[in-house]
Amino acid sequence: MRKKIAILTIFLSCGLFQATSQNFGGDPTQLRAFTNSLHQVDEFIKRQNMGIDLDDTESYTGTPYNHPSYLPGNVYKGKELLATNVALRYNALADEMEVKESLDSSDDDAKALTKSPDIYVKIGSKDIFVFVPYDGGIEGGGYFQVLLEGNKVDLFKKVKKEFSAAKPANTSITRDIPAKFSDKPVYYLVDKEGKFFELPSNRKKKLKVFAENEKMMKNYVNSNNLDLNDEKDLIRAIRHYDGV
Repeated sequence: MRKKIAILTIFLSCGLFQATSQNFGGDPTQLRAFTNSLHQVDEFIKRQNMGIDLDDTESYTGTPYNHPSYLPGNVYKGKELLATNVALRYNALADEMEVKESLDSSDDDAKALTKSPDIYVKIGSKDIFVFVPYDGGIEGGGYFQVLLEGNKVDLFKKVKKEFSAAKPANTSITRDIPAKFSDKPVYYLVDKEGKFFELPSNRKKKLKVFAENEKMMKNYVNSNNLDLNDEKDLIRAIRHYDGV
């Protein structure tokens, strides 16, 4: 493991995702109190929109979010379930977790979840996002999606978007090209000391991250016809590595 990023550890192995204690049960009053306690969505998010109206989905392709629509999910603090069945959406441009009371609530009522290593969310049935500080501070930290929680290592994904501005047609026979958001995820192995190891984008170079286990992993990948640039195959390979 060669490329390291020093980020404060989150002890996933301590049962972080087994929170069960408090459950609002969809009580509108308690859910409203919870969402009202969060940071208001301010001009920061709007400044990150690359100069386009994100609500005008006809003006661009792709999405600046992990999912274009809000999805139901839960918010946790440590082992405490803070809120259940709220509407959540990760804004990759602003690196903000947007939350509103319910799927029926207006998007204008959305707020930004407080950034804290103690608070994490589960969107839908499986997408878990955690906030990881950088050098012990909130500034410079960011949200990561947890793809695998292993015994030796975890696999995290940083959801990143590449933005291409709109291009007007330059002749009468060409068409306008709308703005575009493309997925450019970055994957990390995270050891139990909280050290992050960025996985290269190149398939072959990914194998070098396994150091003394490179040959073993290469044999496993080849014998199972895995593509390490395919997320599902990458998870399968890391799960095998974690179990060796």
